[in-house]
Amino acid sequence: MKSTRLASARLRTTLVTIALLGALLGALLGAGLVVWATTSSNASTQGNPERGQVLRFGVQFSPFNVIDVPPLQRRDGDFKAGDYAVFSDVLTDQAGRRVGAEAGTGMITHVDKTGAQIYYTMAIELRGGQITGSGLGTPDPRKHLAVTGGTGTFTGARGSIRLVENGDGTGTLEIALR
Repeated sequence: MKSTRLASARLRTTLVTIALLGALLGALLGAGLVVWATTSSNASTQGNPERGQVLRFGVQFSPFNVIDVPPLQRRDGDFKAGDYAVFSDVLTDQAGRRVGAEAGTGMITHVDKTGAQIYYTMAIELRGGQITGSGLGTPDPRKHLAVTGGTGTFTGARGSIRLVENGDGTGTLEIALR
């Protein structure tokens, strides 16, 4: 009986020791992950003053240019899936000076009686690098796209793009980086 109690006490001591070591190891690993996550987070934003900011530009749109793939339109505006628009627009600052460009395509992916679905992909060239974006939209003058990456000071960029067409060949572009 005494040996059973002694074995039971040793087992309990061993289990408590394992539990304490496990808790200590968990705390150390957790602290290590927090340090790693903080370092990784700082590393991804280091050298990029644009993160966490909203960049705003005026846009001077290029002429409307739709590529009509066969079978060709029977009448003006008779678009179908596979047709696409290409664009190359000028970006301006508040004073109207050229500060960059945006270029890309809008591939029509679906057309029905209520409208069209368009897949947009674009690159925005600014001083210091480029920002890429893409997403689904419609012919509506307001487009909301995702920032998918970047180069230079925008490497690893994430966020959203909001484009508004004014209807007179001009518009606004807002890039929210996070």
